[in-house]
Amino acid sequence: MTRPAAAYACSLPFAEAGYTRTFEAEIDNLVNSEIRVRGTLADPRCTLAAEWIVRLPAYEIRHASATHPSGAADVLSPALTARLPALRGAMIGQGFTRTIGETLGDLPGHTEHLTLATEMARVSLQAFPVPKDDHERFASFVTDMPPGPSRLARMLWERDRADLSMLKNSCFTYRDQSARLFDERTIEPFDPDMAAPEPGQTRFFWRTKRLQITPRPRRAGFHCQHAMDDPFQQMRIAFDIDAEGTITNATSRPGRLPFRGLCEKPHSRTAGLNGLKLGKDFTPPVADRVGGSTGCRHLFDLATDCLRLFTWRE
Repeated sequence: MTRPAAAYACSLPFAEAGYTRTFEAEIDNLVNSEIRVRGTLADPRCTLAAEWIVRLPAYEIRHASATHPSGAADVLSPALTARLPALRGAMIGQGFTRTIGETLGDLPGHTEHLTLATEMARVSLQAFPVPKDDHERFASFVTDMPPGPSRLARMLWERDRADLSMLKNSCFTYRDQSARLFDERTIEPFDPDMAAPEPGQTRFFWRTKRLQITPRPRRAGFHCQHAMDDPFQQMRIAFDIDAEGTITNATSRPGRLPFRGLCEKPHSRTAGLNGLKLGKDFTPPVADRVGGSTGCRHLFDLATDCLRLFTWRE
């Protein structure tokens, strides 16, 4: 295995072939404005599965449980599963990570539980069931637009920003300035029926993620890649970290997009990661290059999830 560089060290026992972590989630639409979220996190050391019942629109956890399908007790402490029901009443949103940390404590495996909870919170916020044709509430915004995909896209965009306030100005697609682009180009939206599941419909939303970190051959450093796939979007980011902790060869590739004609733009900024010298406080500079109102929250998450698997120097 490549010897850890002076600028950083591995925070996991990476094997010679590297490290792979997967995440899989499914969401069922229940009754009484509730969804069931099931998620599984797995790597070579352990497998962790959890189930939540979440009440909308407050995103309040009404039930939380977890199981350890695999993993030794010194990797995943069995006592952690008994602490998960204490999440009842917690709200997914600002401060949720702190709530998880206080609930779990520092037993072995608390980091894995926190990682799984973070991923489940992300998918919970992505899946918000609405009535069929609910976007027509925003027809007043498109009275001057001709029939076509851009007209539908604008209504869906307005609905998302109104009903999910955390989306407004959170990325390039949902920033205020993007409103004019619906009149200037063809924008093809996601199928609105995907956001309108029937009561009791199972697996109306799903997501898979695959994170891989491998030592670079014949030289110090690592290659990182992280891919995500769900009904609305599909993307992959990849980059190298050299011996000094500098990012090189950064690329990202979109596949499925919720708003084709808008969501491609942030991927053109990924190369801006090249030359970034990483340190303990890597979050702000990565956000400046691929996140924020000119970037993509998903690209930011995919990149920083990789970087959190290293211990960085000051």
